[in-house]
Amino acid sequence: MMASPFPTPRPITFPPRAVTVLSANRVCKIAILGFGTVGRSVAKLLTEQAPSQLQLTHIFNRNVERKRVPWVSADVRWTEKVEDVLSSDVDVIVELAGGMDPAGGWVRRALLRGKSVVTANKQLIAAEGPELAILARRQGVRLEFGAAVAGGVPVLCALRPGLSGDRILKLAAILNGTCNYILSSMETRGLPLQSALSEAQERGFAEADPTDDVDGLDARAKLAILIRSGFQVEVHPEQILAGSILDVSCEDFSYARELGCTIRQISRAELKGETLLASVQPALVALGSPLGRAHSNQNVLVTTGKYGGETVLSGAGAGGNPTAVAVVSDLLSVAQDRYAPEPPRSPLLPLPVSAYFHSAHYVRLIVNHQAGALSSIRRLLAQHGISLRAVLHRPPQGGEAQERSYVALVLEECAASALKNVLQDLRQAEFLAKPPLVLPIV
Repeated sequence: MMASPFPTPRPITFPPRAVTVLSANRVCKIAILGFGTVGRSVAKLLTEQAPSQLQLTHIFNRNVERKRVPWVSADVRWTEKVEDVLSSDVDVIVELAGGMDPAGGWVRRALLRGKSVVTANKQLIAAEGPELAILARRQGVRLEFGAAVAGGVPVLCALRPGLSGDRILKLAAILNGTCNYILSSMETRGLPLQSALSEAQERGFAEADPTDDVDGLDARAKLAILIRSGFQVEVHPEQILAGSILDVSCEDFSYARELGCTIRQISRAELKGETLLASVQPALVALGSPLGRAHSNQNVLVTTGKYGGETVLSGAGAGGNPTAVAVVSDLLSVAQDRYAPEPPRSPLLPLPVSAYFHSAHYVRLIVNHQAGALSSIRRLLAQHGISLRAVLHRPPQGGEAQERSYVALVLEECAASALKNVLQDLRQAEFLAKPPLVLPIV
């Protein structure tokens, strides 16, 4: 097997630590690192309906004075020095700052000091989750990250322990609420992609820089976490193909409707022999399917088990309140069973990763009006053994270049290598005005 191209995790040294078993009735003291949208929502939940065993004692944020709110108890200490939190007597640190640095260092230091950690940081867990989990177990504390994937939808709980008695064969999911809001707005209201993106930013569903969302990087990190939990396979996010939604147009939704489908950003994974298939990209899905029915910022997970068949979970996947629910649920889990760290699991299995699913495809072309263009396309497909299921054609509308037209091809299931060869030849064809858009049909 080829050596992994990713760096070996750095060794961890564990200072000796005396574990003091306290009364199970003792209040669990909590600190929040990061008082943004999710941090505020977590504090609101802990303030308005705090379970008796949870007590918010510290809030950390840079330039903390501008973050203060009157509804937080006067007993809570606000600070812009992370060391004030790490050196305190808090039991659980809730990391909501996000990103790899400095959040990763804070989490590591908290675990080393014997504090449990609850986090919504998908990038950190995707990159260093297994290493941090080992550190937490050795220190006798907990690392919980249910909020890192799908916001308030308990997908990680569903996979493990919920479906651990089954063997998960494949999963398909909508894991990014921003993209789902954009694409469902294009579908239902005919908004151009950029207009839908601007609206998502205005509503707080998308960041000022939406690159991680629209290019699939956010969903890719979440998919890596799901793969570890559901398949017990080691995978690094960068091994997973990520495709952008930015080339999807309103014309593609029109064609999709003719086929009884819509378009969503789909994260999927499947075990195929000794290979893990995994990708994140826009895809056609049936209108009546759980994935096709997801609108606004909803997230959906569909798993297929060897014995249990199909299981579907769905709910709000973006926004402060849904994510805060997952964070507080993890806090309750830690508080109720804080002296029972998660038992060691079997080592994650390293497998080669491929994006070459065997599926049908939608190919949208913008074709210059040239005699014989469609005949040339048909011949090219036949040469590579690919069957054509349907051809959808739309002449130019008012205001469009009259010498061009949209053509959509629906290809039968085919080998990925054959499709790759066809696309290489198509990109060189003189009759194409732009590179083709290729979407799998899931």
